[in-house]
Amino acid sequence: MPQTNIDFRNILSSGYVTFDPGPTGGGLLIVDQTPYAIYVSVPTNYALAQSPTKELFDRLGELKRKYSTASIPQSTLPSEVAFQNAQDFVLTLPLNRILKPTIHVASDGEVNFQWSGSDFQIDLGFYGNDKFSFYAEKKGCDPILGDEVPVKDGIPKNVVDFATAV
Repeated sequence: MPQTNIDFRNILSSGYVTFDPGPTGGGLLIVDQTPYAIYVSVPTNYALAQSPTKELFDRLGELKRKYSTASIPQSTLPSEVAFQNAQDFVLTLPLNRILKPTIHVASDGEVNFQWSGSDFQIDLGFYGNDKFSFYAEKKGCDPILGDEVPVKDGIPKNVVDFATAV
């Protein structure tokens, strides 16, 4: 039975929702549901906000395609697992509290996330071992360093605080 007026933010936690416009428009009508997705009908003229999670997934996909073959001599390509670890990490980010990171690939095979502001810098990397390391500094505070942090644990709250107390 289709449902309407669902508060998606309270129901969906990690991940993102993709809306496909319905052929005749209408409301946000749930037309199908699986354990992993909710399919809804959206009016064709409905303006959808961008999803920060999807944008980060798209960036990781772009980098994965771009760096699928070696193009720089004596460089190491990121592994499939490094990209998967980065994607899993994105799902742990409190994107309602912290800005999206800039994502790059380093010549040593690291998938790198960076945040920076007028008084802080956060550098975080994945090598494909289901862990990440990070360095965070903020003016007037002691630096915070982490190594071999399990991806499933996500970014520590005190590091998020560096980037949100701007």
